[in-house]
Amino acid sequence: MQYMTREDRYIELEHMPNTRDLGGYETQDGHYTKAHHYVRASGPYLCTDHDLDTLYDYGVRVVIDLRSDFEKGVMKSRLAQDDRFENIEINLMDSQVVKVVPDEVREYRDLGGVYIYALEAHKEQIKSVFKVFLEHLYDCVLFHCSAGKDRTGIIAALLLDLAGCHEYDIVKDYSESYANNESINEELDKMMDEDAKDYLQSSPRYMMIMLDYLHEHYGSAQAYLESIGLSEDEVMDLKDSFII
Repeated sequence: MQYMTREDRYIELEHMPNTRDLGGYETQDGHYTKAHHYVRASGPYLCTDHDLDTLYDYGVRVVIDLRSDFEKGVMKSRLAQDDRFENIEINLMDSQVVKVVPDEVREYRDLGGVYIYALEAHKEQIKSVFKVFLEHLYDCVLFHCSAGKDRTGIIAALLLDLAGCHEYDIVKDYSESYANNESINEELDKMMDEDAKDYLQSSPRYMMIMLDYLHEHYGSAQAYLESIGLSEDEVMDLKDSFII
């Protein structure tokens, strides 16, 4: 049995508060997701030398930065500056300039709608992310945005759904971000309009909305990934490499 608790998955770092392993979740057919394979994280712009060493010792070798050019310019990634890690940049937003809450998402009623929009509007970027995963089937890959909640959360949910995890575990994994990011949220709160502060939340309802849409319109993450251009064999390779 390879079950992991929330505490087991959490990677204690000094300045990357929302960093955790996607391993140790039980699948619906009795398998478990593999640890030290996919790590979801907040932005590595304040991480210390100790944090870098901890991630390397944990096994991380590949990093996918999902942020916009603007975010990367303002908040430099220390992981990208460390030659021990291969850093790959894939902008998972429409605009090159993304503010705390991008203008393009404000028209949506809540984050559930934003995530649905991302599934449909950012298919090429999502495909690129999963192509990187395919190129590193047996490496430990860390992927992150700024808070490690929205863009990171979409990719994490697709991975867990692909593995066949229970929906309540996918939702629970997503909803942990708000508490983990308490210190970040306090700073972001000062920068945001009152009507935009809801975007800091990671209510379970938001992820449930996205998963309902995914399952209603595609059936599963596997079918979604095939619809955006991955072959059935590629998707199965991704799934097989993630479960034990």
